[in-house]
Amino acid sequence: MNQALITPEIPKGTRDFLPADMAKRIYVMEKIKNTFVNFGYDTIETPVIEYAKTLLGKYGDEGNKQIYSFDDNGGRKIALRFDQTVPFARLVASNYQNLPMPFKRYQISRVWRADKPAKGRYREFYQCDIDIIGTKNLLSEAEITRVIYSTFNALAFEKFIIKFNSRRLINDIFASLGISKDKFTDVLRILDKLGKIGEKATENELGKLLPKQSVEDLLRILNIKGSNQEKLKSIESYASKETIEEVKEYLDLCDSFGVPEKNLILDISLARGLDYYTGIVFEVYLTDIEIGAVCAGGRYDNLCSLFSDKEFSGVGVAFGFDRIVLAMEELGMLKQIKLNAEVLVTYFDKESLNESIKIAKELQEAGINTEIYFEPASLGKQMKYADKKGIQFVVICGPEEIKKNEANVKIMQIGKQKSIPRTQLVSYLTGFKKI
Repeated sequence: MNQALITPEIPKGTRDFLPADMAKRIYVMEKIKNTFVNFGYDTIETPVIEYAKTLLGKYGDEGNKQIYSFDDNGGRKIALRFDQTVPFARLVASNYQNLPMPFKRYQISRVWRADKPAKGRYREFYQCDIDIIGTKNLLSEAEITRVIYSTFNALAFEKFIIKFNSRRLINDIFASLGISKDKFTDVLRILDKLGKIGEKATENELGKLLPKQSVEDLLRILNIKGSNQEKLKSIESYASKETIEEVKEYLDLCDSFGVPEKNLILDISLARGLDYYTGIVFEVYLTDIEIGAVCAGGRYDNLCSLFSDKEFSGVGVAFGFDRIVLAMEELGMLKQIKLNAEVLVTYFDKESLNESIKIAKELQEAGINTEIYFEPASLGKQMKYADKKGIQFVVICGPEEIKKNEANVKIMQIGKQKSIPRTQLVSYLTGFKKI
């Protein structure tokens, strides 16, 4: 009895990646990783699965709904990693005795969220995180900002803005408007949806919590325009002197780090809805494409205290890797990314096979990415294979070439062929690559 075929499908919100896709993703990931390393960040890894109690309750009600949680075969309550910050806090609480403090880390891993799939929004995706933990000094916020700026420069984005705000600043504004502290979290979560639902819907939602005058005053403050300094001047009566000075110091440090003011924008409406943020928060947007935030994060003072009686304040951001790749594809920034093989060595018959293998081996040992065709076939078929893979050179090694102790090299991009003495093949291809 024949078994019924299984439909080759994957869950909604997940994706397969073919070699051409992976070449682009690896290129982008390496650019991001190299920037992190340049600033002295070291990598860690945490488990894909955590105990559900580790994750639940750390991201607000909306986050709880998006956590994939289940009972394992032993009846233990388990959850898939929702982000990399909470597992990082758990790791620090468990291992702080063995870590240099302050501790700087990067982590590039998959996370899972039971979110509604949309453009640039998936249920399984990569985050590229950096964190500095063990210091409250604003120098760490400023360095994170510089890393953000450097990363998007390394990726060759020309138009992006780093929006920032301060949770302490927005809490001061709430208090000055007479909003009770027990409503701060709910108001923050409504403001966090401002960009998605628009000002009118935000006003309606706030109206369910606050008096009309408080809503009007709050929206007026959130809409203040001008330079960063002009905005701070306009709201200094709504915040403590310490809070205003903190933001000014942060801006001064960013200036020292060489982050241009045109790329760094104080957005008083920026809330970041996750419960654990306590200070400066960030979101990064590409201004020439509608794709949402491509990087976000902020200061968290109390997260490690959930797992330890030691206090470790931290600050970090997560780069939305999949959104960044999607944006780069749509902007035509990844068209030149090639697959790995640079050279294809032909295989025509049994008599020429040993020479083809010898050539491939020599090129590989010289550091040239080379593959050999696996079956004896016509030159046309092998050329089509090379063309489909975007291979730059085809080394033709047939009976005639072997007799003359030569190799015929076809440069695929221009369609020209050149006969090269066998002894000069490695140096020829190496030199051609350097042009």
